[in-house]
Amino acid sequence: MERKTSQPRTEQQSHPQIEVAPTSAIQFWLGPLNEGRLENADGLAVVTGPCGDTMEISLRIENDRIIDSRFQVKGCSVSRACASIAASLAKGQELEEAYDIDETTIAGQLKDIPTDHRHCPLLARDTLRKAIENYLKQARGQGQRA
Repeated sequence: MERKTSQPRTEQQSHPQIEVAPTSAIQFWLGPLNEGRLENADGLAVVTGPCGDTMEISLRIENDRIIDSRFQVKGCSVSRACASIAASLAKGQELEEAYDIDETTIAGQLKDIPTDHRHCPLLARDTLRKAIENYLKQARGQGQRA
């Protein structure tokens, strides 16, 4: 059945945020990789950014290598996309390599990020690094090699 309206709606009228959000961020938001939480994670961090978005990254680590990573986000599509990218980039990396993943690397996986969302790759970087730090702190406490 065709919907009739008295006035056609433009994309800008119905979804103004789509005009400024990068297409790839929307794609990550609609079909993110590695979404969820690892039960009994080896490393875990939850960080709230200056915008109020909260990001969680959980890691499974064996022999100083990240073998699995997951994320959860309560926030915007760009934060969700950045968390998905950070978790994907970290998977398979040695801890040191994963720790070196920076906001430029994360942002580089997306098309232009709107100016008011430039903090999202930083939030993803910080959350990933804190998850690695969480693992290292626990490993040192248990006398494991870190």
